[in-house]
Amino acid sequence: MAYCLALVLAAECMLVPLRQAAAAQADSAPDSGEFTFDTPDRKDPFIAGLLSWTWPGLGQFYTQNYAEGSFFLMADLIQTGLLIYMISYYSDKYTQNDQDVVSWKKMESQDKTIIIGYLFSFLVLRVACVLNAVSSAETYNKEIYFPYWKSQNKVRFSFDLQPGGVCVGVTSPLYCAY
Repeated sequence: MAYCLALVLAAECMLVPLRQAAAAQADSAPDSGEFTFDTPDRKDPFIAGLLSWTWPGLGQFYTQNYAEGSFFLMADLIQTGLLIYMISYYSDKYTQNDQDVVSWKKMESQDKTIIIGYLFSFLVLRVACVLNAVSSAETYNKEIYFPYWKSQNKVRFSFDLQPGGVCVGVTSPLYCAY
């Protein structure tokens, strides 16, 4: 009971600054009827890949690719369920009492093949998910982030590697109406 009370008190203490910041932001919001647009954030492919390695599908959710993220998340849930079933099945098959330990040497070759196949499919799913998340981040940046910033009237820099060296370009708008 005391643990639950301490947990609720700690959560309340952490929420007070957030509530104050939200109230301050609401007070400073313009009431002139102007529309404000959120600028898209660049999605880092490394972060997307790292998130997908940690939990398949999370990198795709990070890059707002929800369909593929849901697919990889469902595949991971099915694979985790299969792992739990395999552990239970092989534990019951190769132990007679609770003190026995399942030994790799005592397992049949067919069961070893199934376990190795599972481990291979685990790695294949993780690698495919990471590669897809990195590709998804690059696609997001190419189709959403970069066109947005190109449409802004700002000075832009570009770099291009060519066989003879590096080309550096600076682009500035001719007319800015602010």
